[in-house]
Amino acid sequence: MRGTGTGAVTRPATVRAAVRPTRDVLPLLGTVRLAPYEEARAARLAPGPRRDDFLAAHVLVRLCAARATGEPLSSLVVAQRCEDCGGDDHGRPYLPGRPGTGISLSHAEGVVAAAAGPGPVGVDVEAVPPGAPGAPDARLLARVLAPPEIAAVRGAPDPMVAFLRHWVRKEALVKVGAATLGTLRRLDLTDPATTSGLRLHDWTSPDGRFLAAVATGEPSPPGPGGDPVFDPPPASGGGTTPSPLPHQEQYR
Repeated sequence: MRGTGTGAVTRPATVRAAVRPTRDVLPLLGTVRLAPYEEARAARLAPGPRRDDFLAAHVLVRLCAARATGEPLSSLVVAQRCEDCGGDDHGRPYLPGRPGTGISLSHAEGVVAAAAGPGPVGVDVEAVPPGAPGAPDARLLARVLAPPEIAAVRGAPDPMVAFLRHWVRKEALVKVGAATLGTLRRLDLTDPATTSGLRLHDWTSPDGRFLAAVATGEPSPPGPGGDPVFDPPPASGGGTTPSPLPHQEQYR
């Protein structure tokens, strides 16, 4: 969907989310226009994986926004605003002039995730620690999970993966504005009523090394294309992408 050219801005019909290796996204850096604050933050990072992940995430969120809105990459500007201090070089990302379109981004160890769609959206991706059997530290579980969630994690075949699944879901909900980092243990995702009015999708990489989740603050309309999906964006904001869709699971 495109603007009419008269100042009208249409609202995306659905959420577009993607998880991609940093190495696949970084070559597209020259196709987007970074804001001065993004360039400054990237410059403060030492050359290497952390800077690459940062830049790739900021590219991918524009690609998702272009797919969701139909707008060309050249017209998309990403801004950020901290709700605590009011700073405009960090905090929740948004598209100036598009209050009806939410965006979110995340990165973890060579993989980046992004989402864009109607209303607030949140995305998080995490790497599964290699060779890390067993459950996380009990103090960490008590700090971020509700008692029923702790029981579910401890009873899972792979407690670490079960914990990270809860973690990415909760991080996505924080970014969508449904929780805060200080209230995570009050958010019991084993209770369907906890996420009433929200929609969440899970993603798992084919090799099981990465987990991600997307949250949207309002249910998407029913029908084909009406649900949030993890969808590899086009290679340059337009055209087609031959990559198959990753595994996805939906829950409310």
